[in-house]
Amino acid sequence: MAKHQRSRRLRKKLHLDEFQELGFDIETTLKEPLVGTAEEDLLIAFVEGVIEPRGLIYGGGLACGYVCKAGGGSATNEDREAVRDWLQTRAVFSAVTVHDLSDAWYASLTA
Repeated sequence: MAKHQRSRRLRKKLHLDEFQELGFDIETTLKEPLVGTAEEDLLIAFVEGVIEPRGLIYGGGLACGYVCKAGGGSATNEDREAVRDWLQTRAVFSAVTVHDLSDAWYASLTA
């Protein structure tokens, strides 16, 4: 049976092929629990310090989350490096892992 080609409009709607959007997971481990508003303050600093200036969006908390491009498009390896560098310079983390780019819409697909 022949495989049917999807129309450009459908590929765009489904975020496939040339319309695929990439993002990346992050995981961190705190050296010790943060008290008071310190966790919220750190998340705000993270978003204001590296996420928003690069035109990204973040979903998650301090332990883990996902980063992708705001308004559509793909995050880049340069975005990954900037996020990793920002997190690694914070003394509150004992471990920081920034994963490879992955499909932001379909978890089982990779870049």
